[in-house]
Amino acid sequence: MKNNIVQRCDFRMHDMIDGKFRVERVLGFSQTDQKFKVNDTSGKEYILKLLKLWDVESRLRQSMLHSAENEIKSCRIKSNYLTTITHSGRVNGNPYLLMEYCSSEELSHLMSNPRLNTIKVVKEILYGLRDLHKSGKVHGQLTPEDVLITEGDHAVITNYVTFGRRGAIDNSSRQMRTVDSTKAYRAPELYRIEKCSTILPTVDIFSFGVILYQLLTGELPFGPLNTDSDWVLYQTRARNNEWNSNLLLRDENSEMWLSILNACLQADASKRARNIDELLDKMPANCYPYKGARDSQVEAPIVIQNGLVLHVMQGDDCGKYYRLPEIAQSPRRIITIGRADNSVFNMIQLSELASTYISRRHCTLELDCERDIWYIRDGQWCKESKEIWTRSLNGTFVNSDMVSQEGMEIRPGDIISIGGVKLRVEAY
Repeated sequence: MKNNIVQRCDFRMHDMIDGKFRVERVLGFSQTDQKFKVNDTSGKEYILKLLKLWDVESRLRQSMLHSAENEIKSCRIKSNYLTTITHSGRVNGNPYLLMEYCSSEELSHLMSNPRLNTIKVVKEILYGLRDLHKSGKVHGQLTPEDVLITEGDHAVITNYVTFGRRGAIDNSSRQMRTVDSTKAYRAPELYRIEKCSTILPTVDIFSFGVILYQLLTGELPFGPLNTDSDWVLYQTRARNNEWNSNLLLRDENSEMWLSILNACLQADASKRARNIDELLDKMPANCYPYKGARDSQVEAPIVIQNGLVLHVMQGDDCGKYYRLPEIAQSPRRIITIGRADNSVFNMIQLSELASTYISRRHCTLELDCERDIWYIRDGQWCKESKEIWTRSLNGTFVNSDMVSQEGMEIRPGDIISIGGVKLRVEAY
């Protein structure tokens, strides 16, 4: 792509985008993107999200374009609990995506509404998050505005496609009259985003806890958030797990809600629920069951015929497969994984164009031949190192758990996080 073909877009009411979609309403903008409600030529309604590539430094445009298109590709998830991407393209050199529009109301407008079917909504939010996480995605910035309530109190999660850094706060579309309210839903490990190189599902579990508390009480769990001084106190209370449980005691389901909130609102991510199923297990199992979407690929293949494969679900090589038996042909039983770099040989080289969170010697896969089980270990053996075994700089994670030097077994359905790359373990 030549940088000079990227042109600024200033679409307004009734303008045509890409000659296909007429702007019905400008919904807003952020530092990285713009959102519109649009109609196609047949009158069908959509939400269009446009990356403002013209605002990106020319030297960074190619990598940003590549990352954005991979993000769109990785978010094409068929789920009854997520808004669906129906189309993508480019206009004036800037990538855009189209998501289905449904008549709905944001959950933020329904807090403490006694007519809302709370248990149904809560379970469906959890179903949406589980579908995201099983697909190797983390929302990273979930708020009540990102939950749409449609007819029949059906909950659908939106805004899970991220152009730019996951978990980062953007204030460009907000006047700084008050503190940014979206901060209230952020997990404490994201307060200093530069220290959090790998975004894990536990950040969504914390955000869900804040939303649930607000849905039940009409208030935020760690106090009001109107000024900068409120934000300082809010952070302190969140880090100390100081949320007011007394407001829930009159609720007929208080015991259930308190159990769920205790599993969500932990400052230490390792003490939160490890996955969404742990939260669903605390709710009534006989009502509002999960409904899978037709032709969905949310569930990883689990029947092993030939062996295990690592499927890139998020990252520069989204969609690529690494078949472990073919990479480590007998008698070889070790596979090294790291950032693509000419100075180090890795059997699986992960491309990382827009960041440097992957170590050159990041992790190692090792096959137990007798039991036919693969293990993953953080770091690699390095004869040049004083420590001999060199750990990665940012850690290796399986699902929400950090992998040690000693290693951890991997199974179909597991999500391996290496920097910003998500690999799903699948059978083939």
